[in-house]
Amino acid sequence: MIQDKLLALRKRSGMSQQEVADTVGVTRQTISNWELGQGSPTLDKAAELARLYGVSLDDLASDEVEIVTRERRERKHDFHILKSLVGKTATLELADSVADDIIKHATVLDVSDGWMRVNCDQNTAMFGSPKTKRKRVIRLIDFADITAVIVESDAPPSGIAQTSQESNLA
Repeated sequence: MIQDKLLALRKRSGMSQQEVADTVGVTRQTISNWELGQGSPTLDKAAELARLYGVSLDDLASDEVEIVTRERRERKHDFHILKSLVGKTATLELADSVADDIIKHATVLDVSDGWMRVNCDQNTAMFGSPKTKRKRVIRLIDFADITAVIVESDAPPSGIAQTSQESNLA
């Protein structure tokens, strides 16, 4: 839901409701209402919020995209290394207290502005049944919450066995 994304993104940015309100030209109460699900931003305000938080408008508005982040932390990353993961399949280890500590077989779709966009499986409980249903979802993961990336090997060159390559991001 957009209200959950707005709250998570504002906390990640380290901004107060008043600072966001001043930036996008609304009242603090309007920001509060949006974060509580008591209304939604207009298209132009949603676009401003997406730019402010460094995400796409599609990522902000789509119920199909989940934001994975904790509150703001300062960590530096080698962006060019992460960018090289686009198109690869990997297992991502996430920081403690983030939903799903490990995301297996995630396809890296994009890396930009402090975010890694991945397509991965999500298990959801089936009502009234002990079984779970698996579906593919898109997650937008904060770089600061990724502690390690294990790249699944491509086809081995010239018959040489190739194992997964781990990149520690801490």
